Amino acid sequence: MIAQMRYLTSQELRKLFLGGKLKALLLLSFLIGVLFVFIGDRLGLEDNLPLTAMELLLAVVVPFLMGTLGSDLIIGECKDKNKHALKLPISREFLFMGKWFAGWTAGAFLVLGMFLPTFIGGFILHGVPAASSLGAGIAELGGAILFSGLLVVWANTVSLWVGSSGVGLMVSVVLWMAMSAVGFLEPQLNQFLVTSYADWLQPLLYGGDARMTASTLLFIIAYYMIGTILGLLAFLRKEY
Repeated sequence: MIAQMRYLTSQELRKLFLGGKLKALLLLSFLIGVLFVFIGDRLGLEDNLPLTAMELLLAVVVPFLMGTLGSDLIIGECKDKNKHALKLPISREFLFMGKWFAGWTAGAFLVLGMFLPTFIGGFILHGVPAASSLGAGIAELGGAILFSGLLVVWANTVSLWVGSSGVGLMVSVVLWMAMSAVGFLEPQLNQFLVTSYADWLQPLLYGGDARMTASTLLFIIAYYMIGTILGLLAFLRKEY
């Protein structure tokens, strides 16, 4: 079962890479990372450039990229009559999870595409970072990937329920903006809305507050589960 899931995920990921959208998003994420190196250097953001880049990009740019990726993750397969994945002799649940893992992995590559230029640029411009900064950077990169994957999952779920990738993207962006606005006006709610990855990871890294980080992580896991279940239900109820 695990080997079959790994094979299906790799095939779905390969399909995403062969498609034009993911290639464009990967190129865009890399260019954004390179651009941030030059902007950060001009603005004097030499204090751990990769971490600063992640915090700023995850506020606006990353949600849009993940929404674009997730909104067409499965709904495009449902509408494209030339694709035959839905006719394969495997269960829809199995197919859904294969696409889910492929989308999550693609989202991780997009985050890496932005992180690597800032890391390399910071190394070239400002030298080798301290061991503590390097460790914090790796931890925040992992947190950013986990956070971004959640955006892919929910964008996919919204698109499946509304039946359109375009409408799904628009609804996802509007919901994200509304949740971010609420989190900005009421910072104590960020723990429950999970609109800022820095708010749940940094208390542990820089303040030793494991309780707050663990609490928010539980909400992230819960949102992963809810988004996956709702997406699967929407996928199963569709007629082809």
